[in-house]
Amino acid sequence: MRRLALTLPLALIGLACRGAGDRPGGANSSGPASADQGQAAPPPVAGPADPWTIRSDGVGAVTFGMSLAEARAALGDPLSGAPSDGSCGFVVPLGAPAGVRFMVEQGKMVRVDVDSSGVRTQAGAEVGMSEGDVRGRYAAGLRVQPHKYDPKGRYLVVQGTAPAESAWLLIFETDGERVVRYRAGITPAVEYLEGCA
Repeated sequence: MRRLALTLPLALIGLACRGAGDRPGGANSSGPASADQGQAAPPPVAGPADPWTIRSDGVGAVTFGMSLAEARAALGDPLSGAPSDGSCGFVVPLGAPAGVRFMVEQGKMVRVDVDSSGVRTQAGAEVGMSEGDVRGRYAAGLRVQPHKYDPKGRYLVVQGTAPAESAWLLIFETDGERVVRYRAGITPAVEYLEGCA
């Protein structure tokens, strides 16, 4: 009788442990945990960053202020057509999306201009976006200036708040409702309204 009394509780404990291990997601299970067990699914793996995402300080491997030679090496591109005499001019790298061109001035990469949709900034702003959306993405550090030629248009100017970012700007040009083009670069070149003219 005493032997039966000890055996029965041990058998019940063994069944309980075995049952827990055999359930999906249990200790002995090789299957995935079920959602009702409170375990979060692993986060999705992020894809590679778009090499043409525009930042206030550069684009991909190009940082504004780097020399033309450094940019050629970084892009693996001869940047044919870039001015070699120290003057100002624009160049389009091989493989660049439509509507993207770099300004080169005094042998340095100083600015990028974008006039087509699909090329976004780090915050997701692009040509065709509403002014309200741009303002929402750049709540801090954004100032509004009247357009020089379009009485309805505006310039939405984004400047970094850190001292090291103060020389770089993002300037969105709008028709009063939507972004028609934008540029990023180092001052004063990014502020030229007529490009190199």
